[in-house]
Amino acid sequence: MVSVPPAKSIGARARATVGGPLAKAAVVTFLALTGCQTTATQAPTAVTSNVAVTPSTTTGSYLMARQAYRARDLGQAASHFETALNNDPENTTLIRRAFLAELEFGAIPAAVTLAERAERAANSVGPFMLLTLALDAAKAGDWAAAEDRLLRLKKTRLNQILAPLVSGWVAVGRGEYDAAHASFDKVRAISGFEVLALLHSAHAKRLEGEIDGASALFDEALDKAGRPPLRLSLAAAIHFAASQRPDDAQRVLSKRSERSHDPIGVSALLEAAASGSPVPGLVGSATDGMAEALFDIASALQRERGNNTAMIMAQLAVHMRPSFPLAQLLVGEILDDRGFHEEALRIYRRIPTLSAYHTMSRLRAASSLQDLERTDQSIEVLRELADRRVSDPTPWIRIGDLWRTKKQWGHAVDAYDRAFERISTINPRDWSLYYTRGIALERAKLWDRAESDFLKALELSPDQPYVMNYLGYSWTEQGINLAKAERMIAKAVELRPKDGYIVDSLGWVLYRTGRFADAVPKLEKAVQLRPNDPTINDHLGDAYWRVGRQVEASFQWRRALSMKPEPDLVSAIQSKLKDGLPPPVIIKEESKRKAEIARDPDA
Repeated sequence: MVSVPPAKSIGARARATVGGPLAKAAVVTFLALTGCQTTATQAPTAVTSNVAVTPSTTTGSYLMARQAYRARDLGQAASHFETALNNDPENTTLIRRAFLAELEFGAIPAAVTLAERAERAANSVGPFMLLTLALDAAKAGDWAAAEDRLLRLKKTRLNQILAPLVSGWVAVGRGEYDAAHASFDKVRAISGFEVLALLHSAHAKRLEGEIDGASALFDEALDKAGRPPLRLSLAAAIHFAASQRPDDAQRVLSKRSERSHDPIGVSALLEAAASGSPVPGLVGSATDGMAEALFDIASALQRERGNNTAMIMAQLAVHMRPSFPLAQLLVGEILDDRGFHEEALRIYRRIPTLSAYHTMSRLRAASSLQDLERTDQSIEVLRELADRRVSDPTPWIRIGDLWRTKKQWGHAVDAYDRAFERISTINPRDWSLYYTRGIALERAKLWDRAESDFLKALELSPDQPYVMNYLGYSWTEQGINLAKAERMIAKAVELRPKDGYIVDSLGWVLYRTGRFADAVPKLEKAVQLRPNDPTINDHLGDAYWRVGRQVEASFQWRRALSMKPEPDLVSAIQSKLKDGLPPPVIIKEESKRKAEIARDPDA
């Protein structure tokens, strides 16, 4: 069976976690292997409460707050916790839970007030409270109080990374740069974190006025990163532009495709930096540096999805540096993941037009609108972006993906064609665009073009399992290239043995070529992997019927009907339940020319 990839799985690269992999894998692995508690929970469907309920008791308020928090309706949770606290102001459990709700909601001043209340009560200050109070003290320029709170943090695995970074920036705030670099070096000594530590040291060197030292550190970070994330490349390029080294700035950016950033916004940033104006992308103060550290941790933890700590760190990063587009985008991404698309949209709209991340914000906004089923508005956003970025294929790819999810195959083909018009040089990564256009072409019954696209995708990415599966299944349905189709799908199964769609394709090839007994175990395995797919259950029913297991066949067909299949499949299953299957028609290898004549006698 062929499966149409979701619109956001291929071609929609902007929904990947923002910030680039400075230390993401390292952070997640480090925390997982060492048993760090990151308050990860399964995210339920997020539903914002439209009706405010006012419980009359402390217990009622507390229960309502907990329910709202579990549903990630943080505004309602904070409100109910506040009501409960008004009735029981010394309850440290209520203070702690209300603090976390306010923190995650982004109401940092309210969270600070609660943390201060907890600090006045003995032994009731949790690690997030200490961190929040340390950051608040730093923002007020009270570096001694900030350092005091940081020193009181427990030595958890997370704090082995975060505390030295924040402490390093506290030292910068005090003007103690040797101490700052010594603190960053503690992070550099941890495997997988060298590039992250180098970036922070480079920013600190620049604030110190050591421009050559900062340049050397930026270059070292770029070299060790291999394929540096956009954030690192931009920081280095802006630094070089501000240091009157435009050739070095262009050297850094020339290694990146313009698809990865907004060239209009980047050009504006470089011009501003060269003129000596303060620009986003460069750390301008110790608190900016702290925001960068918080964002580093948040973006790494967001890989786990549903991790509350990621949202807390992202909100703190925005609090420390309100004009921090990447942190704002990360907050929006987490809101999107939780189902709060309207709230995410408001975040994305705050990203300035001349930001290097403006394109990313518009792509995110289009995805949020799509999730809200506001298709026309989503397309409008993408068309505006396409008009602004006249050489970038990404907006048209996204429009094609959107039409594909709506099964508007002709519109999807047109959009993908316009995307290809903007690609001057085909690269191996473009296999996915050939694949997705091939799907749209096949569904639009333009097989010759579709087959050409699938073959081109395999040329660019040999042994790509999803392409092999789609092409092999399509050949099988047409009765052409059967031996090659079977080999191709068998290879795809070898590469993706737990993909029910691909396993089903192998079983279906065996079925269509008359090897019914061999097909049964493959299709049974496919049903185990994809138990709720009506087509796969229908295929197994057909195979059971052919091997004489009619009772089991009827069961599978009825089961497939219960899964609300497409209307044409409903009709076919109902006919089979009434009359059974007719005698089998075993397909045999045909030449491609014979297949073409069968489809079009005038060919």
